[in-house]
Amino acid sequence: MVGKWRVRPLKAMHFNPLQGKPGEFRVALNLSELEERAWSLLERSQALGFKSPRFETYTRRSGVVEIWAVLLQEFHDYYAATNPVVDQWDDALAELRQAIGAGHEFNLIVLCNFAEYLEPQPLAV
Repeated sequence: MVGKWRVRPLKAMHFNPLQGKPGEFRVALNLSELEERAWSLLERSQALGFKSPRFETYTRRSGVVEIWAVLLQEFHDYYAATNPVVDQWDDALAELRQAIGAGHEFNLIVLCNFAEYLEPQPLAV
């Protein structure tokens, strides 16, 4: 237990905050960089509608180990329209970014692994 959150054992799959599976929509918060503000931000995220986080570790190439809280992870069709998936979280994400504060926004990663974002789209003529 960490505070009131349960820390799950690591899975065989390696967590990388910047990589996801096709059709994945994920919101993750880097707790290591946020230090003493991390717990209040986790509580704020739950107040905004995110479920209890799943904690993961990520080891940088330099050997530094980071602790990440995965606030949301959903899987959808890779070719699905992203607006219905992403739009419902826009307000909560904006409030969470504001709570994190200027200069620390990079500690919140929103991963949208959809064809609409990743594959080249034809230009309208």
